[in-house]
Amino acid sequence: MATSDDLSGQRIARLRDAVAATGLRHLAVEVTAGPDLVVALRALRPLDASVVVVGPTTAASALADLRPQAVLDVTTGRIRPTGHADQGSGGRPGGLWIFSSGTTGTPKPTYWPWQDLSRGVDWDTAHGDERWGIGYAPFTYAGVQAVSQALGRAGRVDFLTPTDLAVGTGARYDVVAGTPSFWRMAALHRGTDAARPRVHTVSMGGEPVDAHLLQLIESAFAPQRVLQIYASTELGRIATVTDGLPGLPLSVLDGYGQTGKALAVRDGELLVSSAPGAPYLPTGDAAVVRDGRLHVLGRRGEVINVGGVKVVPGHVARLLQEHPEVVAARVYPVRSSVLGAVVGADIVTLPGTDRDLVVQRVRAHARRVLAPAEQPRRVTVVDEIPMALSGKAARGE
Repeated sequence: MATSDDLSGQRIARLRDAVAATGLRHLAVEVTAGPDLVVALRALRPLDASVVVVGPTTAASALADLRPQAVLDVTTGRIRPTGHADQGSGGRPGGLWIFSSGTTGTPKPTYWPWQDLSRGVDWDTAHGDERWGIGYAPFTYAGVQAVSQALGRAGRVDFLTPTDLAVGTGARYDVVAGTPSFWRMAALHRGTDAARPRVHTVSMGGEPVDAHLLQLIESAFAPQRVLQIYASTELGRIATVTDGLPGLPLSVLDGYGQTGKALAVRDGELLVSSAPGAPYLPTGDAAVVRDGRLHVLGRRGEVINVGGVKVVPGHVARLLQEHPEVVAARVYPVRSSVLGAVVGADIVTLPGTDRDLVVQRVRAHARRVLAPAEQPRRVTVVDEIPMALSGKAARGE
């Protein structure tokens, strides 16, 4: 567990002075751990620098397009000039360039002004007394947004893995934020009642949320509030759900709420309008209105072609996870000489259960709730679902 206990340390001042001495205005900053992000944000915002957030998955070609003047290694403080003039910032004032996850294509950078991230809070003078836990990858939009909020409200920020949270020796958190995959694994690894952390507010986004996950979180952590956030790197927060139900309320459809954005569903795809009067543009997410709620099923580009039938992995995983013995599921294509591909599924079940019996019951459940092409031909019980560097469930076989 990485921790940022002191949010005003000498490390921040030294880095700020080093960058100020160079006169550089447009830098790429290598961020591999949460405390590095805290240091970078607090050191560079007062300089009104233009900062490109670089994570382990950022391609060199993508970085080259933004033409940073130098690359800053926050851990060592080393500044490596690139030879570029300050052209990549496009003449914008200070802020952050954050890359999208690139789930269905090449990651794309989006510019966010400092003011939009900090919401007017001066991080140097903010002295909150809350304790936050963050399970998002620090180089993602969700990670940057969570840290930005924490800097205005928290006296301590812990950067957590699911296991860190689950066996947190009774720690008390005001807010813990992570992907749904993070919360599934944390609920699976929960410790004894004495060691289990006390979480006031659970915050999650980046993947679909189903009823079973909400039940797991309630059983494991009994939070007083659960926030489901639908957001994108390009548009920021689009909708927030606080009613404890899966999916989004239908009021988000064609209704501009507090975020000033609205959603619509056309031909099974989720569209978003960024402001009243702005056109509706595709998000790339598959969505459906069911039981009076809007459910996001996953990326439209992530389909398994089973003999010409397009199967959405997120939809299959959600229905598998409705089985009471399935904590988490990952759905992926398996090559087939006859159909081209069939559906495979890895599932995590509760500790102590008979794995063979669970597989039989899950197969029977799949026959009841899934179409023939959607039913997994391979079901494997695993100890945990692998997570990508972004904090979301890993994809592929």
